[in-house]
Amino acid sequence: MPLESPNPALYAHAPKMTVEGGITLCRVVASACPSSMNASVKKAAKRMSEIAEAAQFAYTMRRKAMNKGTTDDARPVDHNADASWSCLRSRLQAYSLLPPNIYPDAIRAGEILVILFGDQGLSFLTESYPEQYTIADSVLRRIDEENMAGDIDRIAGKEFLENVRTHHVAYGKMVQAVLQREEAITEDLNEHVRAMGQALVYYATKVIAFIDPEQPATIAAARLALRPIDAFREATERRATNPSPQASPDTP
Repeated sequence: MPLESPNPALYAHAPKMTVEGGITLCRVVASACPSSMNASVKKAAKRMSEIAEAAQFAYTMRRKAMNKGTTDDARPVDHNADASWSCLRSRLQAYSLLPPNIYPDAIRAGEILVILFGDQGLSFLTESYPEQYTIADSVLRRIDEENMAGDIDRIAGKEFLENVRTHHVAYGKMVQAVLQREEAITEDLNEHVRAMGQALVYYATKVIAFIDPEQPATIAAARLALRPIDAFREATERRATNPSPQASPDTP
C-alpha cells in the first residue's frame, strides 16, 4: 500500500505549547531531521534549533531572576508563618497532655488538634507557597465556621491564634507577589513561544515541499521528520480531552 503524503493543513499552525514544551519540541524536531532532506529543510531545522536556544536562554535568565527575588522576599515570611502554626499546634498539644480530671480543657485541646491537623500534623508547611496558603486558609476558615476561636484562645492563649492570623495575612500578600512574578515571566516569554511556533510551521512547510509524490522515499522521510510534531499535538489533545485529576489538598 503506497504511503500517504502528510496533510499540509495539519502544519499550517503550530501546536499549543508552553515555552518549556516549545523548547523541547523544537529540539526534538531538529534532531529528528532525516539526513536525506535537502539543504532548505536542514537550514530551517538549524534556524528552529537556534530559536529554541534563544528561548532557553531567556527562560533560564528570567527564572533565575524570579527565583532570587522570590527567595529573598518569601523566606522570612514563610519562616514566620511556619513558626506561628508550629507554636499554636505545640501549645494545644502540650495542653492536651495535662490530666483531664484536673484540667477538663485537655480533652477539648485534643479534639481541636484532631479536627484541625489530623494525622498530617504540620506537613502542609512543606507544600509550595500557594498550596500552603490554601490549606492554611482552609484551617482558619474552619476555626471561624465552627466557632473554635474562643476555645483556642482560652486553652492556648489569645496571642497564639492572633499570631497565626497576622502572619497568614502577610503570607497571602507574599503568595500574590510570587504568582504575579510567574505571570510576568509568562508574558515576557510569549514572544519566544510565537517565534518557536513560526519556526515549526516554516520547517514543516519546507519538509512538505521536499516531497515528490512519485518518490515514496521522500514521503517516508517527510513523515519521519514531522512525526515529533504529530506526537506532541496528539499528546496535547489527549491531555485536553482527559485531564489528569488534580489532587486537591486534604483539609486537615
